[in-house]
Amino acid sequence: MSFAASGGSDLQFVAAPYGRGKTHYLMAVKDLAKGRGFVTAYVDCQDQTPFRSLPHTYRAIASAMEPPEQGNYYATLGVGRVVEQQFVRKDAHAQRRIVDELRSDKALSPDFRNLVRAFCDSVLLAQGDEELASQLESFLAGLTTHGLSIGKLYRRYPELPRPLGRLQNRNAAVWTRALLSLPRVMGYPGLVVLFDETETTINRRARSRQMQLAHLRTFVDQLAIGSFSGCVVCYAVAGEMAGITSGLDALQQRLERIKPEPVANIANPRAVTVDLDELTQPNPDKAEFFIELADRIIAMGVKSGLSVAAGRVLKESCDDIVQKHMESISEGRVREFVKSISTSVLGRLDGRSGTFDGH
Repeated sequence: MSFAASGGSDLQFVAAPYGRGKTHYLMAVKDLAKGRGFVTAYVDCQDQTPFRSLPHTYRAIASAMEPPEQGNYYATLGVGRVVEQQFVRKDAHAQRRIVDELRSDKALSPDFRNLVRAFCDSVLLAQGDEELASQLESFLAGLTTHGLSIGKLYRRYPELPRPLGRLQNRNAAVWTRALLSLPRVMGYPGLVVLFDETETTINRRARSRQMQLAHLRTFVDQLAIGSFSGCVVCYAVAGEMAGITSGLDALQQRLERIKPEPVANIANPRAVTVDLDELTQPNPDKAEFFIELADRIIAMGVKSGLSVAAGRVLKESCDDIVQKHMESISEGRVREFVKSISTSVLGRLDGRSGTFDGH
């Protein structure tokens, strides 16, 4: 987060088997980012296909963008809310300064920058009518509303800055870069984009697989050369990306697995592709990981009515279970460990010897 707040950009593919905790990891990153003032955008790829084309990617991010402070006033998401939040709690002088900075900014494409300026100047500052606000926000979100055109907007509101633009295939790459850079330009520390279940949208349609992977490569390349400012993009994937990218050598080379240095004995969170376990301290290769996990599950049991004495007995008896799971290294060992400890807790809670029945 500090690296992004200083103007850097970062990209990460977090790999782990199904059920290991990738979504939980993304939510933890999101909470951390919001706590530090970042704009966040969580995109569940099971619900949409953001990599079908760059316009799809733009719309998925724009609609999911969320300002760091949420309240009744900010009940909805979207890039319009992100822009709006920077104005409503500032005095007129500070608002005008943001508009002036937008006018002189060179990081955003001119047509996108003028669209943001128009939204700030004609809607937020001048208290423009609701129809103008709705149309400008639709353009910002990349929506293709029938009958909505720049020409009609100019005829009705000739005072709007020129040129204004709208999302199209030919400018999608430029607009996506502008969208990801916008939060920092607006005064936020930056933007954190979280793609969950990434592999589901890539595997869904074999015919468009190559194109979807090519769009991922675009993100990797643009982040690598610094086209984005103050931006983190994190993809959660089930399994290594090497298997998913086997059909596109150019992307596979960029996502080459980087392992931690064994001498340093530290995790490598800045690797492009990183195993989820490497981001956990201690990780599942350490007995301390399972001991801490058991302590947390037993603590849940105590909150649910398990006696402190029974909890203490369970802690003393979990050493054998820890050793068992340390000796049998498999993808499902964390899940099996959770099941074993939970079964013991449930058995003591309801008076049975404890057979796991899905509670």
